[in-house]
Amino acid sequence: MYNKMPKLSVIILSYALDEEVYQMNTRCLDSLFASEQWTDGELEVLLMESNRNATYQYDARVRIMIPEEKFGFHRFFNIGLDNTAGEFIAFCNNDIVFQPNWWTAIKRIKEQHPKFMCFSPLDRSYPMMTEEEMPSTKDYYIGWENKRHFAAWCFVWERKVFDIIGPFDEVFDFYAADDDELQTMHYYAIPNVLVTASEVKHLSQVVTNKVGLDKYRVTDYDRYPLSEQEIRRGYTWLWDDVRFYLAHRRFEIKWGNEWMRKRVNRLLDKYKFLNKRFVTRILYNKRVNILMAKLTGVSDPNPVYFKENE
Repeated sequence: MYNKMPKLSVIILSYALDEEVYQMNTRCLDSLFASEQWTDGELEVLLMESNRNATYQYDARVRIMIPEEKFGFHRFFNIGLDNTAGEFIAFCNNDIVFQPNWWTAIKRIKEQHPKFMCFSPLDRSYPMMTEEEMPSTKDYYIGWENKRHFAAWCFVWERKVFDIIGPFDEVFDFYAADDDELQTMHYYAIPNVLVTASEVKHLSQVVTNKVGLDKYRVTDYDRYPLSEQEIRRGYTWLWDDVRFYLAHRRFEIKWGNEWMRKRVNRLLDKYKFLNKRFVTRILYNKRVNILMAKLTGVSDPNPVYFKENE
């Protein structure tokens, strides 16, 4: 057992456009404070507000930062990381509702398995996180599959993880940020631990729906092309939102061909003993990925290039 309660810093991203979002923020914060019997000094809460004109008031225990930098999920999390002091950090969106004892459940697993550093609560409303899919007869599951082992956006990492991986990659400013986190963990063979007794509710897409998606629809197909192979595979959904498209391309540039990564994932799932750092860093190396994709015919012979918006 811990001789002293480890300090938890909770970083919450907000874009308080109107009263409805403010109420959602309040609900998130109220559920956090009510979820545990917090001891003095155990909890630190930092609200990262990207609406520079917001003047909403919150619980006195909440510290508010309004960065001058342009918003980005990873950029704001990095700023929050530099401005908090917790031994553990919870990275959260403002549409999270914390359930009772979610943090206690994570601490219990950490006490039993001191080498674990990365934890995810679950959301039973996710199709792949139901009781049937992830029975609570097991205290935890290890895996790196998004929305099966990782409930975006709420995850808890021990601060020393960043001594291994460095800061979040700020290239990922919106979509695919969570995918990059999971891929980075798998690259360094850091177990991502889904804790079945730790629950949150993710309201999902509330602010995104307010902003509207029509303005992000791709109309310049020359600027944002898809290969014939991608069209055959049904990737035209990338044209629904240019941010999907950009995130997908950035992910490929960093990690290589998606279909080859899926093959690697299946291999590592089947032979779990291969999840060692020296193995995963080879298997998830982009150059190896590209070579294997070409040898196996997974990728197009001619890669698709694109021009990003300034």
